[in-house]
Amino acid sequence: MSAGKIAAKKGSNLRHRKRVLSALLFLSPGLAIYSVLILYPTAQSLIYSLQDWDGMTPRWVGLANFSELLHDKLVWIGAANNLRVLALALIFQLPLAMTLAYMLSKKQRVASLFRFMYFIPGLVGAATMALLWGFVYQREGLLNALLKTLGLSHLIQPWLSKDGIVQWTVAFPGVYAGIGFFVIIFMAAISEIPDSLYEAASIDGANSWQQLVHITLPSVWGVYLMACVLAVTDALSAFVFPFILTNGGPLHRTETLTSYAVWQAFTNYRRGYGSAIAVFHFAIAIVATLLIRRLSRREHQESKAL
Repeated sequence: MSAGKIAAKKGSNLRHRKRVLSALLFLSPGLAIYSVLILYPTAQSLIYSLQDWDGMTPRWVGLANFSELLHDKLVWIGAANNLRVLALALIFQLPLAMTLAYMLSKKQRVASLFRFMYFIPGLVGAATMALLWGFVYQREGLLNALLKTLGLSHLIQPWLSKDGIVQWTVAFPGVYAGIGFFVIIFMAAISEIPDSLYEAASIDGANSWQQLVHITLPSVWGVYLMACVLAVTDALSAFVFPFILTNGGPLHRTETLTSYAVWQAFTNYRRGYGSAIAVFHFAIAIVATLLIRRLSRREHQESKAL
């Protein structure tokens, strides 16, 4: 190898190292914060999950906590309540957000106003939103008063205390509050679709519903799957609304995995068992996210093959 090529290779390696060093310098503040707030607590939870610890003297128990949670009925009640939130998100939240985004994309003059109106619940803090929904759900609250005014008194319920109903009423507010966020995401994706596609479809006689199904949805399917990942993570981390509206009651019927882990760790003083529930919860979230990502890659490969 000639001296010139050796010098060029050394120069290229030096420039590469400088770029890597620059990137690390820019990333270091974020990596430090992420390590302190996410990685370190996650590692601590994993260690605590293998201990019987009441906050005073830890005792190593290995996988005993995980064996216990598999037979803990309340863990599966919490998982079922997380699945209720997820079902509402996938069946109600995302389809409604997509429909609203499509409608607003066709009404440019009022899109900004309605976009802001839909996004307002997302701007209000979750705790504040939960308190407002608490007033709505009270026995003499807005919902029962509205039913009474409409002549539907037979539908009046104790929304925050009746088993079989309270699980859904606690799950709904968080799903409702997130609609505006997904409307904004879907509107941004729809704005990238060429108008010529819609014009050609209109000339061919396609109505709005057909344009939504055959043009809009296929064009933004990747974004929709990304929204599904966000919906999964939000559903599996549900905590504020059940905690504030019912504090997990009645009789732990509205606990989620997160709220039950917090209850075990800080109310029942079983920090190790609460950490085990949190680790179990984290594993479920990872598996669900990987499944959706796999589905997304498969859909992308099939679309490229076509």
